Amino acid sequence: MTAARMQLFRSVLLCACLVGSCTSESEPPTRTLDPVPELRVNQTSIPPRIDGVLDDRGWDEASGTGSFVETRRGGKAELQAAAKLLWDRHHLYVAVDVRDTLLRASDRERDSHLWEQDCVELMIDPGGHGTNYFEIQVSPRGVVFDTRYDRRRWPQPYGRVEWDARVRAAVDLRGTLDDDAPDAGYSVEIAIPWHAFSLEGARMGSPAVGDHWRMNVYAIDLMRRRQRAAAWSALGIGDFHVPRRFGILRFQGEAE
Repeated sequence: MTAARMQLFRSVLLCACLVGSCTSESEPPTRTLDPVPELRVNQTSIPPRIDGVLDDRGWDEASGTGSFVETRRGGKAELQAAAKLLWDRHHLYVAVDVRDTLLRASDRERDSHLWEQDCVELMIDPGGHGTNYFEIQVSPRGVVFDTRYDRRRWPQPYGRVEWDARVRAAVDLRGTLDDDAPDAGYSVEIAIPWHAFSLEGARMGSPAVGDHWRMNVYAIDLMRRRQRAAAWSALGIGDFHVPRRFGILRFQGEAE
């Protein structure tokens, strides 16, 4: 097999394995899906330390997604992960905990294709209309990929990668990256400034209490022979870019 044919074979294989990349939204769902989930996001007066360790008091008071589900059909996912969210007038805070027995994250450059190995991924649609939505990924190595889409998967191939979310992100590992010793997983903390969502010079501020946004959260895991994933909201098809299936965030005041 020539090098070119081998590369083509690998590309097709990767496309078949990646749970979020290659099928169209016209593909019929494999089962009747539950309604998209909703999460009441509490406001906090004490922002969490962005160190990857989920021991801040604010996270104890934060609402959580519960266990992620299988990305296509819903129901119990093989990959165990869950998220919590908080907000204040400066940032949206997202914490994701992933149980992973084999940590793989060799990429070291910003905007690398993190979805090919282990990472957590956010899709955020402030307007809730499936346009001008944002994608942020963080790997167990702490590398960030971020991009913006005008509409579903446009522009091709990876949106407007020049967009900079200006996130602060940190990871706490329960294992060692890129070796064969068994691992336990990792947790990620992400602080996203509201102004990162500004468009065409119109500066975005923090939401008001009672506002709602659309969002989905994913965990992706490269195993020894295949890749798997889990999501907060099941999508019905093998594609992560299904804005109508993003969950609903409802911004609340401080927890009592």
